[in-house]
Amino acid sequence: MRSTNRSLLILRAKPPSYWDVLGAHLPLALICGAVLVLSVAFPLERLPLRACTFLHLTGYPCPFCGFTRAFWALGHGEWGYGPADCPLAVPAYGLLLLAFAWNAVPLALGITIRRGRLLHFWPHRVRWAVVFVALLFVTNWAYRLAMGLK
Repeated sequence: MRSTNRSLLILRAKPPSYWDVLGAHLPLALICGAVLVLSVAFPLERLPLRACTFLHLTGYPCPFCGFTRAFWALGHGEWGYGPADCPLAVPAYGLLLLAFAWNAVPLALGITIRRGRLLHFWPHRVRWAVVFVALLFVTNWAYRLAMGLK
């Protein structure tokens, strides 16, 4: 028996098999959960990270510099350092938490959750979302350059 909520935002269904739930939610739950656990469990100094090649070649940070340090600061509860070092990391960390919850809760409840009509990414929405995210990264990069952060 299949029960479905006809909402515009979220569609919830009880699939015939738990394997359907695992296939739909386990991969992203594992990826998001691994990043969250790493940001809390391991100190930044113990991670095998390479220095930024862009920074090494130009002397300026790349648009992605600072995300790792900010994620680890947020994971360790240093909420003042994360936004000061990389402001875009705070909403990215929040979206990571939401993506983890979006995929972990259905695994626990044995249901599948899908986006409703209003949350689907139609081609015109994808273009605007890409432009918006690119502008966020450029703004974050400009902030880091203006503050002299490396």
